[in-house]
Amino acid sequence: MPYKRSIILLADGARYDSFEKLISENRLPNIQKYLVERGSFRKAVTVFPSTTGPAHMPFLTGCLPATCNVPGIRWFDKKMYARYGHGSIFSLGAHGRYRSYVGIETFRINSDMRKDICTIFEILPKSYSIFNSINRGIGDRNLTRIMRIWYWYYGHLTDRWRFVDSAASKKIMKVIEKDFDFLFVVLPGIDEYSHLASPVHEYADGQYLYLDKIIGDMALKLDSKGKLEDTLVWIVSDHGLSSTHTHFCVNSFLESRGIKTFYFPLIYRKGCAAASMVSGNGMAHIYFKGKEGWGDISTLEDVEKMHPGLLKELVSEQAVDILAVRTQDGRIAVTSKRGKAFITINGGKIKYEVDGNDPLGSDYPDAQYQLAHIFSSPRSGDVIISASLGFDLRVKYEDPEHKASHGSLHKEHMLVPLLCNVKLPSKPIRTIDIFPTYLKLMGHQIPQNIDGEPIVS
Repeated sequence: MPYKRSIILLADGARYDSFEKLISENRLPNIQKYLVERGSFRKAVTVFPSTTGPAHMPFLTGCLPATCNVPGIRWFDKKMYARYGHGSIFSLGAHGRYRSYVGIETFRINSDMRKDICTIFEILPKSYSIFNSINRGIGDRNLTRIMRIWYWYYGHLTDRWRFVDSAASKKIMKVIEKDFDFLFVVLPGIDEYSHLASPVHEYADGQYLYLDKIIGDMALKLDSKGKLEDTLVWIVSDHGLSSTHTHFCVNSFLESRGIKTFYFPLIYRKGCAAASMVSGNGMAHIYFKGKEGWGDISTLEDVEKMHPGLLKELVSEQAVDILAVRTQDGRIAVTSKRGKAFITINGGKIKYEVDGNDPLGSDYPDAQYQLAHIFSSPRSGDVIISASLGFDLRVKYEDPEHKASHGSLHKEHMLVPLLCNVKLPSKPIRTIDIFPTYLKLMGHQIPQNIDGEPIVS
């Protein structure tokens, strides 16, 4: 018999190894009892960029961020910028020329997504959302529509992120009282404490323990309502994190070479020849103005002609791990200090050709797939860079200073925990596969235009 409802708790920034350690130490007894013993504790691969917001989309749409045309928490649309120009402070965000979802523009993420991609909230009429910004079609079932930004602002000013997770917990209990099909909850505590201190700090560990309490309280509440056995319960994460010791400024790198750069928050600069959009601080889209203006893609050959030696210098920087750029013949050139390769996607099949030494290797799970697809978005950069571990790509305007980062292609950021109260088959899982999996387990039809595939038969 199909499950009647599904609850997904997105523990923002939760790491697989942290769950593994705490479970082995018997410090997560409720998660052990209700999820691990009954169901599954698995590794999954998230999306690129591995960052809050875009990396939530797989759970709610079954699609990659690039497929949704939201390829980062910051992006720059060259064609729209060429068409509508720079604009003024009074036209902030107009026409979708550029975006940053850090702050008030978070509310634009739903209208920025491709219109033909359905969210779960448009599919299931009795679905609810708590502290989640991606909720197109939800209407008044968004229980934190306005208050979310105030809770985040309070947490930012006070560092009391346990308070925010606690508020989410109280709202979960109220939803369980209702006749509901689906509930998606974002719990920011682990991510925020990891950024403030470290991914393995006691503050972050404390939020894993609090998550265990939430699971225990949920199970008791579901059981009291006769809903425990026919409710899918998931714990997922959008990305991992790694400790950060050095900040590298992409904007300063470009401007030191005479390339005036457009970037957030200084978005009213005119006469720029490049734009830099950083996500999670571990990846960045870089866009270049061509000789004919902003309207066209700048390929590898174009950038080398306009700015000789620039890409080679960028790759040689210690902070830059991987650089990807389109070529004139339609391939994606991938370069690191280890080597060079080319990616081609044709009819859904990906071809990976190493030129000398492999620039990737085993530390970059799913990198070929992720790089092949991210350039499909019109809002993706001409050049995309992924940071080295220990480094990020943003120096200024990050208050408080980040002690941990994410967003890159490295396994520390890309491998995430997946826990649920259903036995899942032993095969590779991407986070885009969870959406069609819970729809299938609930007996609903799966949309055809998604990237993910169900992991149950």
